[in-house]
Amino acid sequence: MKKITVANYLQDPYYAPIVRAVEGLLREKGFVAPLELFIRMDLLSPESVENWRRGRVPYLEKVIRCNLSKASRILRILRMHAHDLDLKPSLTVYKRWTKGSRPRLRFSKTGDHNIEDAYARHFVSPGKGSVGARVKDVLVDSTGAHMTGTSTRRETKGSRSRGHGDVLNGSAG
Repeated sequence: MKKITVANYLQDPYYAPIVRAVEGLLREKGFVAPLELFIRMDLLSPESVENWRRGRVPYLEKVIRCNLSKASRILRILRMHAHDLDLKPSLTVYKRWTKGSRPRLRFSKTGDHNIEDAYARHFVSPGKGSVGARVKDVLVDSTGAHMTGTSTRRETKGSRSRGHGDVLNGSAG
């Protein structure tokens, strides 16, 4: 396969399934998350995502049902398609669904920041939520209910590995 570029991504065989999944996610949720896209494309099961979020799987790519080259290709096409739709990128921090300490979850075996950011980058419809320096923390309360909070802390190169704090209860990270 050729490298995906702005000039050729519309002809890629994965483009049509990505467009269908993105349309459904935007209609239902108002944003597109790569995890949801992989689930829609039947390349990731909701059970595997839950196991990863609970810390039972060391990194998400271990349970994706495609090779890493295909996953990377899909993420790249998603980013280009989202740009064409004028969706706003928003980095999302995924934290483990456990009581007590909630460390950041890893998407890749290597932990490469470009790969991690590609999986963590959600695309939001204009007018649906905040954009810019805001970082979304995905958290779960003690009953296991999914909750979302926001923080206005900017991520800088030196702050990537530090925690973001629990926005919902006000503690700093």
